[in-house]
Amino acid sequence: MYRRRFLAASATLAAVAVAPPTVACRLFPAGVADRYVAWQDGKAIGHQTFSFHREPGRFVVDAQLEMRFTAPGGAQVGYQHGSREIWDTGWLQALDSHTVIGGRRLEVHARRESGTLMVEGSDVRSYRLSTYIVPSNLWHRDCRLVDSLIDVESGNILLVRPRFAGRESLRQSGEVVAANHYTISGEIVREAWYDADCALVRWDLPLGSGDWISFRHEGA
Repeated sequence: MYRRRFLAASATLAAVAVAPPTVACRLFPAGVADRYVAWQDGKAIGHQTFSFHREPGRFVVDAQLEMRFTAPGGAQVGYQHGSREIWDTGWLQALDSHTVIGGRRLEVHARRESGTLMVEGSDVRSYRLSTYIVPSNLWHRDCRLVDSLIDVESGNILLVRPRFAGRESLRQSGEVVAANHYTISGEIVREAWYDADCALVRWDLPLGSGDWISFRHEGA
């Protein structure tokens, strides 16, 4: 019932509840690319890149993620993901993604038509979405504020509860980075850290049994 009400109503940004005071953020990143190294048990296991560029009337985000990690139980799992997002006036206009997880292939295709985002994918029934939405890959500044995300792997709507967990100093890439830490729970669980401009500087993915994969910003 809640999901149906969400799909029929506008999403609410709970900024007062989850954001630290006096945060001023750019709508879109100032740089042209952000690169991250994936770590598990002290070993580099892959990499992630977000590339940003402007085209006439729109802002484009290309994401790439490739890694090979150890799953609970010891199995080695390969993961490849690529996606493109198109934004206009602050709204997601299109999303195309292709993901391979241990040989399983997933696709998502979404287009906004007359104010409604039409979503279809290999792992979700086609649906229409008229509300504000941001993708689950965490680069967007509002991922730390909203109560719902669109899953970039499956196209499903994920209901989440973000919480500001405090300010921290992160040591990575040979420097100390002042960051705001957020815990995201609900239909996905993530730990995410953003700098003063709300650029993503680190995010952690739980695998179960207390094991994590950590993606740490390595510069442009």
